[in-house]
Amino acid sequence: MISMVRFRLVTSLAVAGGLTLVAAGATLPANAATKTGVATTTVNIRSGPGTSKAVVGGLVRGQRISVTGSAGGGWVKVRFKRTTAYMYGKYLNQTGKRLPAAPTKISSGTKITTATLNVRTGPGTTYRIVGSLAEGTGVKITGRFRSGFAEFSYAGTLRWVSLSYLAKSVGAKPPTASPTPSNRGEVALAFARSQLGKPYVYGAEGPNAYDCSGLAQTAWKVAGVSIPRVTTTQFKFGKVIAKADLKLGDLVFFYGPRPSHVGLYAGQGMIIHAPRPGKKVEYTKISYMPYAGARRPG
Repeated sequence: MISMVRFRLVTSLAVAGGLTLVAAGATLPANAATKTGVATTTVNIRSGPGTSKAVVGGLVRGQRISVTGSAGGGWVKVRFKRTTAYMYGKYLNQTGKRLPAAPTKISSGTKITTATLNVRTGPGTTYRIVGSLAEGTGVKITGRFRSGFAEFSYAGTLRWVSLSYLAKSVGAKPPTASPTPSNRGEVALAFARSQLGKPYVYGAEGPNAYDCSGLAQTAWKVAGVSIPRVTTTQFKFGKVIAKADLKLGDLVFFYGPRPSHVGLYAGQGMIIHAPRPGKKVEYTKISYMPYAGARRPG
């Protein structure tokens, strides 16, 4: 388990947005935000604290995101796709007072959740909860909206999730320069992040779908390293890495001495992986599956 800290959510925001509630005094991961910021206008999420930095996503007025600290010069750090990103603080209300209303609709396409969200049978907090989406999950919405909720496909069935925590995502592009030995893992992970929300299909290697080893192979190919196609042979490739020494992009394997599943290490005890039929490329905790080992391809 990763270290925990005390954290208090503003209950009125959580109920309105359909957020999975955490009672006062409960615990969340140590990297959890200290505040919830609410966009006061359409605003970009950037890779660094400055307008020259790449746009990686965006919010519309009334959408919410976790704020983790100050970056100076009026910029704040936020949590986006399970990593640190940046927004101009002038356009985020962090006081909890006079909050703008939640949006009633947003543009269609794949969005990224900015908090852990309840999945419901209908558009409202009175409808039954049938699952949840982790922060950083890709959600492809249908374009149908009602009562501040968006419709999307969940396990083959149309379900609903709050609009308040669905950020626009700008997919990462493969690097134009040749990756270096020191950044190959980060390049592979950046590619995997750009595939969040794409469906699992057995034997698929992209660009529209992946299985677990297909995602690993394609991500490392983008980073300039050729690795075997299937999980069992990937497990024999590259440098053996201790669990305590994992770095971004390392391949993490599960289920015994002949592993049948693989993901890319994403930091904070998480991986990005293509789980199984009926699921999509997503983040999950390493601790959710039997750990078998790790390898660093390059």
